[in-house]
Amino acid sequence: MSDAKVFDILVVGGGMTGTALAIGLSKQGWTVGLVEGSDRAVLLKQPDPVEGVMDFEPRVSAISVASQQLLESLGAWRGVATGRHCPYQGMTVWDGDGTGRIHFDAAELQARALGTIVENRSLVRALFEIVETSGVDLIDGVQVTACTQDDDLRSIELADGRKLGAQLVIAADGANSRLRQWVGLPTREWDYDQQAIVCTVRTAQSHKYTAWQRFSQTGPLAFLPLAAENGDEHYCSIVWSQDTEEARRLMALDDATFSAELERAIERELGTIESVSKRFAFPLRQRHAKDYTAPGFALIGDAAHTIHPLAGQGANLGYGDVRVMLEELSSAKRSGLSPANELVLARYQRRRKGENLTMMMAMEGFKQLFGRDELPFRLLRNTGMRWLDGLGPVKNRVAAEAMGLNL
Repeated sequence: MSDAKVFDILVVGGGMTGTALAIGLSKQGWTVGLVEGSDRAVLLKQPDPVEGVMDFEPRVSAISVASQQLLESLGAWRGVATGRHCPYQGMTVWDGDGTGRIHFDAAELQARALGTIVENRSLVRALFEIVETSGVDLIDGVQVTACTQDDDLRSIELADGRKLGAQLVIAADGANSRLRQWVGLPTREWDYDQQAIVCTVRTAQSHKYTAWQRFSQTGPLAFLPLAAENGDEHYCSIVWSQDTEEARRLMALDDATFSAELERAIERELGTIESVSKRFAFPLRQRHAKDYTAPGFALIGDAAHTIHPLAGQGANLGYGDVRVMLEELSSAKRSGLSPANELVLARYQRRRKGENLTMMMAMEGFKQLFGRDELPFRLLRNTGMRWLDGLGPVKNRVAAEAMGLNL
């Protein structure tokens, strides 16, 4: 590999998790390369304001308090906070086929917010602003075409013919990770035969800085509060998970008819749907890598696991991976170990695999529970929700776990 540029660590994928990890590793003193297929100019570009049009990105993330703390430690949260973002103080969840309802309140946890809704593009832009002034070597605007093991180094080949080497290559290249496939790490996965419809809506009533989620037999519907530049509290990002055929029917409706169906589905909790943006639909699939690591190689974020969006925990699981990887590689650095040391990578896998699997199994259980219409299941979930809502300490423990806090 005499013709290749060699790093301690190469991160492939400049999304929300990969970029955060690259910044954190550079702060620890590793030589870090970040490979991203898009041009940095595109990722750093501020969206052009369009008057009278909802220009919110369709994909948003509910960033937990723990994930926010990680981003603050990297210096990236400052960029998020100066842009468009919406801390939410409440969350209301209910069963559309029964009477069960539960409400979470940040005030009960002595917290300023349960989390923050952030547009994905804003978060990536804030991270790339930090990359620009960090020690990360950004290789942008080029695709990776191969990943191989050469003696003690991993090497990747780029579409423009360049080769890069590293002691450790970390794949953050998304759910359909090509690096995961090239290295040969198998996954367990299944299709939900559902699609998530996402768009932005304007409602007659204020969202009250509350996230609203209604469960039904065919899938959950979430209204996530958004903050406009002018302080307007009537915009929400929706994520409506529906069986594939029903999702196709909804996507084919005109805006007025779709808005009417959406009003009924959310039981008019926020009044009339006054306007709706362009809609997008994404197939839902659960995927989990059987192993997160191989010699000189590791997976993080969606490359390792994807989860049903009903709890909004996908981004936070990815940031959990970042946090643990940073901790393990910081220890390796202090001990003078290679970042590819097999015991270091084994600890990362052990710490993250169990937690991610637990969350994925819990979400699968929720989906199955709310997907059944038989009377015993309806009684179970409605009684359980009412019971939990009446037990403040237990309910607050559940909320704290989702926020990543230790009470």
